[in-house]
Amino acid sequence: MPFIEWVEEMWAIPWLRRLLYSLSVFLIALIVTWPVRGFIRKRIHKRAGQNLRADTLSKLLMSVAGFVVWFLAAVQILKEGLGVDVTSILAAAGVLGVAVGFGAQSLVKDVISGFFLLLENQFSVGENVTIDGYTGTVEELGLRSTRIRGEASGILIVPNGAISKVINNSRGTPPPPPEG
Repeated sequence: MPFIEWVEEMWAIPWLRRLLYSLSVFLIALIVTWPVRGFIRKRIHKRAGQNLRADTLSKLLMSVAGFVVWFLAAVQILKEGLGVDVTSILAAAGVLGVAVGFGAQSLVKDVISGFFLLLENQFSVGENVTIDGYTGTVEELGLRSTRIRGEASGILIVPNGAISKVINNSRGTPPPPPEG
């Protein structure tokens, strides 16, 4: 039996066609994920250098990109590979997303604020800052919270969404000494 006829005969079997389609979508998602992650890592580190800020931003963007690629692949596999009607699943996920969004408002606010703290480079680990009247050295800067060690006291853990005023004492020119 010639190869072309064999392929046409195999392709006529519905479960085999769906299996091959699902495997190809999976492989395409796997292949797409690698260069996208590499591109993000290279571009972020090229612009920001090798530091904690660049690592955090690249990890966040790689996670988002990976989630989008794998979510689209899963929807395609469910729809075409398994024959599942995904409209009701997507609608339920949308309603669930809204419910979780309302329930986790403070967490979302903290993460978004942390993302912008990193993106705007307002302060970095090791710098001396005053956040809402508390002065200390930044020990850790994450997406959800910031840890500051005060001169005389312990560590203050501030949710990033609660930060309203920041004075970065490590940057800028110091004021001139008083005359007299």
